[in-house]
Amino acid sequence: MRVVVVSEVEPDRRNEAGVALREAKTIRQSLLADDALDGLTFTVNRTQWLSGDDASTTPRHHHAFQQIRWSESGRVNYAPDQYILEGDIGYFPRGAWYGPQVRDEGVSVTFQFGFNGEKQHGSAFWDRYQAAALERLRSNGRFEGGRYFNVDPATGQPRERDSVDALYAEQYEMHTGQKFTVPAEGYDAPILMHPRAFEYYQVDDGVEIKHLGNFFDHSGWNADVGFSLVRLSGGRYSCGADRAQVVWTPSPGLCVDGTTYPENTYVYSPRDEETELTSSATVELYAVRFPRLD
Repeated sequence: MRVVVVSEVEPDRRNEAGVALREAKTIRQSLLADDALDGLTFTVNRTQWLSGDDASTTPRHHHAFQQIRWSESGRVNYAPDQYILEGDIGYFPRGAWYGPQVRDEGVSVTFQFGFNGEKQHGSAFWDRYQAAALERLRSNGRFEGGRYFNVDPATGQPRERDSVDALYAEQYEMHTGQKFTVPAEGYDAPILMHPRAFEYYQVDDGVEIKHLGNFFDHSGWNADVGFSLVRLSGGRYSCGADRAQVVWTPSPGLCVDGTTYPENTYVYSPRDEETELTSSATVELYAVRFPRLD
């Protein structure tokens, strides 16, 4: 189990790959990450988007991994005239197209996760290939505006790809010897959830829940990603050991192992651990249950 308080996390600098792939000037905090034994890899980052010349833009694209975006404050753009408003959650299925996007306002928290190379993060495998992969890509093409341009060696024709997917493809082939592909989308577009429109129901003394949805980008009984809100007012909520789970709250008063935490606290409860949450006041929690494939 890990507890992170946003106010205690220093902004981090993008590494070489981050600068090459996304020409973005942001204030970003890396909150959580794991490269689990069951193949699940995820990152959770908090980003303050800047305006004017420092605004971030990306072309229309898609990924092999899944994403969750929560708007902490303001509104965050993800396609023309489409925004995640404060308190809302966007789910971006793997393979689903979105963008172009112009992010010039608001503060958002982004989860990115996948299995067995869909999301490439962590020193166990992917970090060791990053420098060599970037060098190979630069020797055969160029990064520009969030895209990678080169000549397709199979056809001899110019081609254009999302820069993240180009790096992932290079690293994946270096690691596995196989081609990397973005799967066909099972869901046509990102799914925007408005938690305020759902109603709580009581499950125990001092515990209420809103279930927002479960979405299957993989097959299996436990392969869904689940979204809920939990309201604690003196009760206990358990993050079960069957799934990895991240819970966070914009309000103060969350209690974990006898410690009371301030607003904007995040709790990661890994698979095979059980984490009990209580509160010193009425607290609303956002909860994400990660998939498992076995």
